[in-house]
Amino acid sequence: MLILAVAVALPLVGSGYLLINRAEKALLLEKENKLFGIARSLDNALSGDFDSLLPADKENASRDEKIRLLNARLAQVTDQLAAANPGVGVGYYSRDLDSIITYGPSSEYQDKIGQSIGPEHKGREVMAKGIPLAVTGPMVRGNILNAMVPMVRSGRVIGYVWANELIESVDKQIQAMEAFMYLALGVALFLGLAIALPLANGVFNSVQRIIDGLRKLRTDLSHRLPRTRAEFGEITAAINEMAQSLTDTRSHTEIIMQSMADGIITIDIEGRLTAINDAAARITGLSGDMIGVSYADIMPQHVNFHSLLLETLRTGESFISYEIEFPRPDGVAVPLSVSTSLLNNGESILGAVVVFKDLTERKVFEDRVSRVDRLAAVGELAAGVAHEIRNPLTAISGSVQILLAELPADNPSRQFGDVIIKEVNRLNGIVEDLLYFARPSTNYISQVNPNELVAETLALLEPSMKKDLVSLAKEFDPKAGPFSVDAGLIKQVLVNLLLNAIQALPRHGGEVRVVTQSVPGGIKIAITDTGEGIGPENLSRIFDPFFTTKDRGTGLGLAVSSKIIEIHHGHIEVESRQGEGSTFTVFLPNASGCETDQGREDLSDG
Repeated sequence: MLILAVAVALPLVGSGYLLINRAEKALLLEKENKLFGIARSLDNALSGDFDSLLPADKENASRDEKIRLLNARLAQVTDQLAAANPGVGVGYYSRDLDSIITYGPSSEYQDKIGQSIGPEHKGREVMAKGIPLAVTGPMVRGNILNAMVPMVRSGRVIGYVWANELIESVDKQIQAMEAFMYLALGVALFLGLAIALPLANGVFNSVQRIIDGLRKLRTDLSHRLPRTRAEFGEITAAINEMAQSLTDTRSHTEIIMQSMADGIITIDIEGRLTAINDAAARITGLSGDMIGVSYADIMPQHVNFHSLLLETLRTGESFISYEIEFPRPDGVAVPLSVSTSLLNNGESILGAVVVFKDLTERKVFEDRVSRVDRLAAVGELAAGVAHEIRNPLTAISGSVQILLAELPADNPSRQFGDVIIKEVNRLNGIVEDLLYFARPSTNYISQVNPNELVAETLALLEPSMKKDLVSLAKEFDPKAGPFSVDAGLIKQVLVNLLLNAIQALPRHGGEVRVVTQSVPGGIKIAITDTGEGIGPENLSRIFDPFFTTKDRGTGLGLAVSSKIIEIHHGHIEVESRQGEGSTFTVFLPNASGCETDQGREDLSDG
């Protein structure tokens, strides 16, 4: 026990002595650096030399007069620095005048002004050699620690500045520090002896702590073993380094996973969720809090969905770029491209992983391209059919009008002629829509403010909305700037979409909301109704010519509207939920660069 006591006491006493000695030196060095900093501040405060502070008419003044004038100019500087650093004395010394110019705080050392330093004063060495110097000993102020910096102007030392502090003050700080450190050393010695006595029992506890730490590391890599002495310290350090390395590797892998745009989900051999990145949670609607939960339990039970990840875990078969529709918890079916494979470490299977990409935007783009191609083909066919129908209609209309002109006004057969004329005109209107659908023109391009265009369109329909008890909500983006479009065509599209929205509302009324939004590259105009919505089976066909669910509709309104937006290089998107309503969003680019045609008059060609 005595050997243990000595072994504990000697290092503590020795290290304590060294620490105290180093602490004293560090404190003195810190004091010197502080005083040198204050002295250099004084030097920087005087940009020129002492003569530059004297009035021109005082160049030949007496030494005392010059000292008085310089003190009046510089005392404020030294007093301010002294006030900012309590216990510190600062001042200027002129080599030419061989005199103290200022000594702050002047309230205490005003009597030192005009005095010269002694021949053995270190300030003379500072001025002679032009080097800064810190010394300790009795000087003008008393026993002080004095930091002196030469004042060099144009290569010549004109004096020096100083900052000093009483040794008594420094000694008090050192004594206070030593007292604290001696107390800390005494406490450390007492604790060291107290620890050394039960050393044998401590060895056993160290081993037990290592065992317990290893058990915790099985499930928690963030756990760290506590530091111990000697060989046990090397063991725990090695274990902690290994755990940190594993943690860093896992963190790097997790960062990669969370940064990926594709969704990633992994499960263990028991089918429990072990990892899910942010993209996967966003796409599927699942939560990262489900780690450890059975993957089969959180998967949606849907007749049209089969989990390929569980299939891979069960059979070992991998799926590459397999397209499925994932039914999210909110009821939306998300098209996915899925690839699965088993996870193994070269020796055994650890689980399975699935990587999937959201194909929603690609599907929307493909549908848009397909719709444009389909409408283009239908447009060509419609143009040919319309031309062929229009000529016979013209002949029928003309012949009937000739016959009616020959019949007496009271002839009952005239009513049949009127019916024929009416229906021919209706057919002619359909033919004109077909021709317009086939070849809409944009000869009237101008700079238009989208908010004003929408407001003008709403003004046309507001009376009928009020009559039908329709509530209108408007939200215009003030940042929406002007863009080049055919205002008449765009107004026609908006009227058509607004009329469809009004007609979709129930008889007792509802709400139509119109929103303009400035987006990168263009403007979006969204029209939302609270009507009955559009059935999923009809949603992909609403822009097809002649498709309509109305009793008296021709099915050309949305087709023509889509064509108009297409020639403006924009597009129309639709979202709808049955029983909740629909939203039609028109996107138009800022610089549409619309295609031109031969003119509106061409639409009336036979």
